[in-house]
Amino acid sequence: MFDLANLGALGALPGWPGSETHPPQPMVTQTRAVLDRYATAGGSYDEIVIADAGHSPHIEKPAEFSAALEEILAKG
Repeated sequence: MFDLANLGALGALPGWPGSETHPPQPMVTQTRAVLDRYATAGGSYDEIVIADAGHSPHIEKPAEFSAALEEILAKG
């Protein structure tokens, strides 16, 4: 909810010029593009999506977050 374009689309930002010039940002798509470039350069990553969680899955879904983290750390 810190994306001003998203807030504007919800009507919470007076004077928002519209999605034609200020569209909401696709954070998952942007993050995935960066990680894919990292993988292309030789790195690796695991993408884990926790359903119904936003930017703080460790707070919103602590059991699911802990299980995912433990699984990744066990690969180490």
